[in-house]
Amino acid sequence: MSRRVAQVVGGVGRTLIGVGLVLLLFVGYQLWGTGIQQARAQDRLEDEFAERLAEVGDAPTTTVAPTTVPPPTTSGPSTTAPTTTVAPTTTTIDPEVLAALAPVNGDPIARIRMPTIGVDQTVVYGVGVSDLKLGPGHFPSTPLPGQAGNAAIAGHRTTYGQPFHDIDQLRPGDPIIVDTLQGSFTYRVMAHPDPDDESVELGHFIVPPTAVEVLDDFGDNRLTLSACHPKFSSRQRIIVTALLEEEIEPAPPTPTTVPPIVELPDEDGSDDDGDDIELAAPVDEGFGEGLGGDPDALGPAVVWGVLAAGVLLCGWLLGQRWRRWPVYALTTPVFLAVLFACFFYVDLLLPAY
Repeated sequence: MSRRVAQVVGGVGRTLIGVGLVLLLFVGYQLWGTGIQQARAQDRLEDEFAERLAEVGDAPTTTVAPTTVPPPTTSGPSTTAPTTTVAPTTTTIDPEVLAALAPVNGDPIARIRMPTIGVDQTVVYGVGVSDLKLGPGHFPSTPLPGQAGNAAIAGHRTTYGQPFHDIDQLRPGDPIIVDTLQGSFTYRVMAHPDPDDESVELGHFIVPPTAVEVLDDFGDNRLTLSACHPKFSSRQRIIVTALLEEEIEPAPPTPTTVPPIVELPDEDGSDDDGDDIELAAPVDEGFGEGLGGDPDALGPAVVWGVLAAGVLLCGWLLGQRWRRWPVYALTTPVFLAVLFACFFYVDLLLPAY
């Protein structure tokens, strides 16, 4: 009886050790594995953004010269009347080029630099899970940096390259430089009172994850950065705001997009004739699902987890029948590859910090 108890206790102990090792590997994947993925994505995005800048620089432009009206002719004494300018000189980029450069989710749209904390990242369009894996993401519902209004960008603090890891160290007046296809723009971090000591000014403030009103237009031209707070948690959001120094740039024309059409059923429940339609309501993106996790990743995470357990079980059973170490040497790489895929989806499922 004591031998059986010892076997059970030993099996439970080995299982707990195995679970601990898997959890340790997952933590390592989150802290370093995701950073490697993001660094590779940033290299690609940097090249793509440079190509977009070159495309804008080489794009054909149309220049309209100013139109002038000569002074009127009078029969009275000779007087000199100034000419009147009807339209100023304007230069516009070919609309087809602008349409081709209109971003979709995951496309590079800007480069953000914060010299005070050593940040130099390419910003992508969108704040979904897949977008923020690549780098800081621009909220599509807000204007681009350099344009009028509140341009908003979200980013991770502890995973996927942790681009916003140290934004709590920004101080009032620190510069934030953003390069877009329209030019380079400098913002200055705004001051906010320390809730513990109002005589102290900070470069950030903390809000609950539901306080999406910080993304609203406040009547000035600002940049809003948002990330999870505290580090390794998504319980709150840290917000940094900065005011634009330069003159604003007009928003470039973009292709008109039509919301998806949803067919409504008739009274009898059929929808064959398609007479009744409505436009789909816009989705409120809040702070972006990229900071809250993707529930659609649950299914793939479970499937890959079961496969990893299956590979582990098969390796153990084969090791009991044949020589253990050769079997373990063959099954370990397969197990780690499947486990890596499982980690990928589990990481998408969990809130990303």
